Amino acid sequence: MTTQNNYALHEQSFLSYVQTFLQKTSDPCLVLKKEHTFRVVNNTKRIIENLSLSDEDRYCAELTALYHDIGRFLQLQKYKTFLDKKSEDHANIAVRVLKKHAQFLKEPAFIQKKILSAIILHNKLILPEKLPSQYKDLCQIIRDADKVDILRVLSENFTNKLPEKEKVTLSVKDEPLLYSKHIFNAAMHKQAINYTDLVYANDFKILICAWIFDLNYSISIKMLKEQGHIQTILATLPKTKEIEEFKAFIFGALNAY
Repeated sequence: MTTQNNYALHEQSFLSYVQTFLQKTSDPCLVLKKEHTFRVVNNTKRIIENLSLSDEDRYCAELTALYHDIGRFLQLQKYKTFLDKKSEDHANIAVRVLKKHAQFLKEPAFIQKKILSAIILHNKLILPEKLPSQYKDLCQIIRDADKVDILRVLSENFTNKLPEKEKVTLSVKDEPLLYSKHIFNAAMHKQAINYTDLVYANDFKILICAWIFDLNYSISIKMLKEQGHIQTILATLPKTKEIEEFKAFIFGALNAY
């Protein structure tokens, strides 16, 4: 059986799993995560088209994308939140789910290990410095593919009153003119910013726009530029001298591609 056929079986299995949650509630956040998953799969396919990977790693990259947020469904059902700090790390939940997931367990142990390693690291602030090379590409691919679509999701929720907005934006304070100086300074120095440090909606916007410096592949930045969501988010920030400096900083990186 080809990897394409194998992937199709995994997709059917994933959809069946998600359906067990959708049958119990019409929470728009569940639908959002389902749709997010397939956009991340599509982002992943576009990224790997531009890389020299083995067939095995291409297959693993697509399965990683398909399963990367499978823990979100159980997280939302059990804790009613997407905030890891108020529940559990959703990547850890994903690993537990997959270790009991019949279709996933049909894969050879070495394939399972590569995918689980990428999933457990997909949402971490930074990757380990001594990450083995056989895992590094998969981790970088899923992190880029995920970030590109999260920017889309947050752009839509920061500019519209959507039903899932509070959960998606992590309940930050919506004060249009306020932002935290330490968040601004960290972004201007290309430093990693933790979700737990966010206070205001503008902090969150600054964080996700600064992700442009944490992307691993030029195609990922090109995708951001094409989609226009980062430009939309920047336009919603307050018009202060500091923020105009930040916007120019981001646009400079964006327009380099």
